[in-house]
Amino acid sequence: MEILESLTIEGVSIFTGYSMIGTCASFAWVPSATLQSNASGSSFVMKGLECMYDVEALLIRKDLFLRTADSRDFLLTNFQITDIEDSENVAGTADSLEILSGSFPEIKNFIQDEEVVIDKRNHIEAFEVMSGVISNIQNGLEINASAARNIAEKFVYDITRHPDAVTNLLDIKSFDDYTFTHNINVSTLAVIIGQELGLNEESLLNLALGAMMHDIGKLKIPLEIINKDGKLTDSEFNLIKSHSNLGYEILSMSQNFPEIVKQISLQHHEKHGGHGYPHNLKGDEISLFSRITAIADVYDALTTDRPYRNAMPPYTAIKSILSQVETHFNPTVLKAFIRRFSLFPSGSLVHLNNNSVALVIKSNSKSVLRPTVKVLKSSDGHILKKREVVNLMNEKDLYILGPASVESLSKSSLKRQFLS
Repeated sequence: MEILESLTIEGVSIFTGYSMIGTCASFAWVPSATLQSNASGSSFVMKGLECMYDVEALLIRKDLFLRTADSRDFLLTNFQITDIEDSENVAGTADSLEILSGSFPEIKNFIQDEEVVIDKRNHIEAFEVMSGVISNIQNGLEINASAARNIAEKFVYDITRHPDAVTNLLDIKSFDDYTFTHNINVSTLAVIIGQELGLNEESLLNLALGAMMHDIGKLKIPLEIINKDGKLTDSEFNLIKSHSNLGYEILSMSQNFPEIVKQISLQHHEKHGGHGYPHNLKGDEISLFSRITAIADVYDALTTDRPYRNAMPPYTAIKSILSQVETHFNPTVLKAFIRRFSLFPSGSLVHLNNNSVALVIKSNSKSVLRPTVKVLKSSDGHILKKREVVNLMNEKDLYILGPASVESLSKSSLKRQFLS
């Protein structure tokens, strides 16, 4: 990690992931001379700050992304606003200011030398592409569809070249607030589901592209409504629902998005049994790509912390989705999702019938209840230093009893290593 020295950057666009907060004429950074002993970290000043919404929108965020006019990206970590008396010159502290490409997290491998789904460079490029998409939309310009299609091609390549790679989305969730990682995760999940359904490469490419853009209409919805902590009023909910049509309209401004891609933005909140929005479509009236994206969208949303609720464990999220088969979700698509991810997706903690605790590292499409696990805590209650990888398909007398909580592991260092 490269910690930057004092510097001032000009013409800065400020993002909280996928959502643009505003701009500032300059961002001045002064690292603390006693960083290791000073818990408040280093200081910064945003001069000429112009927020698209209230400046208080900054207060609920943990990290900020700063992008300069010459496309340099920076990550401001764990920041705190300390002075907003002058709303155009906001002061604060932060742990660090880092070059984005040097700080983007690697996706952890649970099995040595096993490939992961999307590599680090492509995640970085995806952020850069989406930053450009946001900037163009805010300035009333056409989206660079070719850049978006290029990163979608890389996602499809990464996933299809290793169809059995570990899919663990938990590690990238801690990097960013919901909106950016949500769109990347939904695209990843959708392609994996599409692959399980036997879609060809061109179809997977359009699916990846559409899923990545599925929530683009939310850029036109005020952040205070999207992140509202509490029940939405009828008018606020209607405004939220308008993002489907808005997304379709935004994508239609470009001549380079196929209709099948634009339909994902329009239809991903339609429900299999009807009563969705915006057009109350049902069954096969909803495009296949939209049906796939709907499941990926809900699963990732349920398993991510939001300002108004805590994330569900993967097992609980999948049980919730299964309870809505036929009403909300297409049964065929849902079966493909379960075959690939199982009831206990990668990253889930589980109790085994011998009283041990294990981490799911790989699902098994032939048996959704018998994934490959890594045993973290022995049956007699000891945290294991040497952790055995067990394929439950090969263990007749060993099986999962149910989900385990973080509290079932007694060492905080172990929790951090696997769940943070």
